[in-house]
Amino acid sequence: MKEASVPAEAVVRLTERIRGGDGEAFEELAALYRNLTQSAVARFLPSFAADDASRGAEDLSQIAALALYRAAMTYDPEGKGKAVTFGLYAKICVERALISELRRTRAERGRRQRAEGSSGTVREGDPLAVLIEAEDSAELVRRIRASLAPLEKEVFDWYRKGLSVGRIAAQLRCDKKSVSNALYRVKAKVRGLLQNPS
Repeated sequence: MKEASVPAEAVVRLTERIRGGDGEAFEELAALYRNLTQSAVARFLPSFAADDASRGAEDLSQIAALALYRAAMTYDPEGKGKAVTFGLYAKICVERALISELRRTRAERGRRQRAEGSSGTVREGDPLAVLIEAEDSAELVRRIRASLAPLEKEVFDWYRKGLSVGRIAAQLRCDKKSVSNALYRVKAKVRGLLQNPS
């Protein structure tokens, strides 16, 4: 069933079920608005690729899905914007989430470039220096992951992608306290590995 063929009342009922904790309702809504989220991802993907080649369509699709979920949780057809359809509201939410993530990615890239420029660890135009640093980083990440419990690995992987504790908790469908505790343990283990590199 295409989004355009779904009556507004049916979409409102889906959002009510989602707010009530019905996971299947969100799957139905996500399927209805898949074209919306996929087209937003396709529009933003080139910008992300220019700033961070590691960010792929899957990462952006997850950000779009979280934004769609937030839209479903906050949509109020009786509120002051009652003339706004859920489709338009969802589009705005998804695009804002992708814009925010792009800004965050660009800011992080700028911080990395400033740090690399001041420390001199990577000399611009020196492919050997870039390769050595990439191999050192990959080895360090491998060693860190080998020391982590399963939840800690998941938290570490999402944290490396720049997600906040709240977004990691939403991604893993667990509470923020569990994520925060796991992140604390990860940081302690990383400190230990850096202090004892052998």
